[in-house]
Amino acid sequence: MDFLGELIALGIDAVIVGVCTRLYLNCSWSINLIERAQRLGVNPDIKKLSDEEKKYTIYQGDVKAVGKSVKSSSSQDYSGVILRRSIMEHAIARNASGFWADQKNIIHVSHNVVPFILKKGKVSIEILDPVSAELLDLDTVYNQFENSTLSVMDHIIGFFNGVRQRGIETTEELLKEGTPLTAVGEVSVSPSGYLQMSPPSAGYPYYLTTMPVSSLIRKLEEQQSTYRWLTLLFGSIGVVLGIVVIKKWWTLKELKIKEEEKKRRLEETRRERRRNARDGRELTDNELCVACRVNPKEIIILHCGHVCLCEDCSEGVKDTCPVCRSPIVSKAAAFI
Repeated sequence: MDFLGELIALGIDAVIVGVCTRLYLNCSWSINLIERAQRLGVNPDIKKLSDEEKKYTIYQGDVKAVGKSVKSSSSQDYSGVILRRSIMEHAIARNASGFWADQKNIIHVSHNVVPFILKKGKVSIEILDPVSAELLDLDTVYNQFENSTLSVMDHIIGFFNGVRQRGIETTEELLKEGTPLTAVGEVSVSPSGYLQMSPPSAGYPYYLTTMPVSSLIRKLEEQQSTYRWLTLLFGSIGVVLGIVVIKKWWTLKELKIKEEEKKRRLEETRRERRRNARDGRELTDNELCVACRVNPKEIIILHCGHVCLCEDCSEGVKDTCPVCRSPIVSKAAAFI
């Protein structure tokens, strides 16, 4: 195809624009939801909240474990309610351009979660399913990187495979007790009468962050601004690519029209020249066109090889030879 490269680039650009636009709209939607969310005070009266207000609320309090807290396996000095342990492989990989670049592969991620509440004043709210939060702020309490010991053969194999292992990184992150936390989600009352915060059933974003609400909104606004500029950037690139494709298509179309016009004029000139070359003498039956019986035979039909039509009549005969009914593959001028 004449436009294959441009169309592929335009398709990739359209996908990027679509993703950036969607992320931009998600940020705008999240900011709007947080600004309209019901904020629970020190001693909120849940009974006064409507069902719609309960679907998205904001509560700030200090983290407190319900029962025994979890301790870091690598640093016993820290305890909390959520422990995330991740193991990541670091490597150097050769990319498509031939350069070597850092590469990270997650090998294992595990969570150790104990029930906990957010307490502020006389009111406490139990946090349900914290791991599913879109934003979950944890403190790094342990990080260790172990370099890989590679032999000469490992280096040779890695060079040809395009991947060289550098080492293994082990990280532990903890939500410590006493941490001030902002929870944004759906509030409800359990059958036993306790307040609970859970992921919103309406599909709204669920946040558990150490940032205050204003900082959370500011962070989302920064992301929104980034996605907006990316959308404008790749949108502009898409417009330029579209103009290039349209211009190239229009140029090829003009060339095709000119070629067809030139071919048509040549055919008319040729046809007029052949018409003028007829001497007007009496033609025998074998020399007359089998269709009009007026003009001389001028066209040979292939593949059967019959010379049986004049040039004027040949334009209306397209499927089968009028003599033998064989399929017409092509026609050409015959000089007899």
